[in-house]
Amino acid sequence: MHVRLASLAPRLKAVAPIAITTAAVMTAATGASAVTVRAHAPSQAAKLAAAPAKTGPSTLSLPAAPAPAADAPSAQLPASRSAANRAGVVARPKRLIEATILVTSRTPLTDRQLSLVRATSGVHQVQTVTTGAAKVDGHRASLLGVDPARFRPWTPRLTAASQALWQSVARGELTASFDMGHQASLPLGNTVPLRADHHSIPVRIGAFASVGMAGVDAVVSRSRAAQLGLRDRTGVVLSAPHADPLQLRRTLLSELGPHVHALLLRQVIVIRDSGEFLTRAQINTVLQTAAHQVGKPYVWGAVGPDSFDCSGLVQWSFAAAGIRMPRVSQQQWFAGPHVDYSHALPGDLLFWHYDPTDPTDIDHVAIYAGNGMMLVAPHTGDYVKYVPVPLTNLAGVVRVDPAMAAQIAW
Repeated sequence: MHVRLASLAPRLKAVAPIAITTAAVMTAATGASAVTVRAHAPSQAAKLAAAPAKTGPSTLSLPAAPAPAADAPSAQLPASRSAANRAGVVARPKRLIEATILVTSRTPLTDRQLSLVRATSGVHQVQTVTTGAAKVDGHRASLLGVDPARFRPWTPRLTAASQALWQSVARGELTASFDMGHQASLPLGNTVPLRADHHSIPVRIGAFASVGMAGVDAVVSRSRAAQLGLRDRTGVVLSAPHADPLQLRRTLLSELGPHVHALLLRQVIVIRDSGEFLTRAQINTVLQTAAHQVGKPYVWGAVGPDSFDCSGLVQWSFAAAGIRMPRVSQQQWFAGPHVDYSHALPGDLLFWHYDPTDPTDIDHVAIYAGNGMMLVAPHTGDYVKYVPVPLTNLAGVVRVDPAMAAQIAW
């Protein structure tokens, strides 16, 4: 099964491979320095070795965070928090917890619903959170409001280990995902407007870091989320390390009723040996649709028709072929079996790792077009392109199974 794009070549712009940079700095604080590496640059190890002493992604020896900003007085933090949090110190976790599924709801989860979650076979631990849509400096974001000490163990190792990051959240600052921070060009260390519904508050962006949860763009404290008018207990993270994640998801959706979503998280990798794959007509439609978007600008969170981010382009192109795809790249990673790049076919999805705070996280997606080329919405300041596939940091290839994609779409 091979579809050629020869007829499209005259209309497509062939350009140099995308230059993607990653920054190992996580928090904005006095004296913080950034380590920037071009993923495709030659002899990058030698350049890093010759650079001045800086914080690398394997260890996070972070400078002291600044004093609380004027817009985040300690009086705004809940009186019920622990003495440690009142002193600005968030307790370090004794062990990490593997997050399996994030359940979100339009309305606060009832005691009965939470009891059902806890009683579901395979579920070991749960943690309630506040969820909602917001705009960070004008960019759409999926927001979590959390208790810093309780939520900290649920995050990836480097994120959980950063004392400065969690003290920043406890002070009322915002931590943006590495993807959003860089792709939306958020001003690390600056105060920006944070809006939800009819509420707006100024919030300092204290860190860029992965929280290891697909679709989560930013994290604040529960008190900050309440100031935005977001309702508590509208989400719950659960750990079920030995359960079948797809069966668990089906059970939760069945028991919790309508208006509830259950998202597979990045630790869960679904591999299928066979399935209902794309027809030639569907592949042609996907490729033609993506090709017709060439030249349209990349915009963080955009899903078309005038602009796209990387996963938005994928979702739009597959929808044209009648295939319901998940919204974000981390969920699209689960949309079918994984195949080796040497066996990639047109219509397959290509994925990359770029986040130095969580090197296993999925950060980017493109549509394979055949012959070593791909269709992609690259990053802020760029536009949809037809370009050679960069193999550096390639995470893998997914052959889309429409039934699997629809099952996990949200």
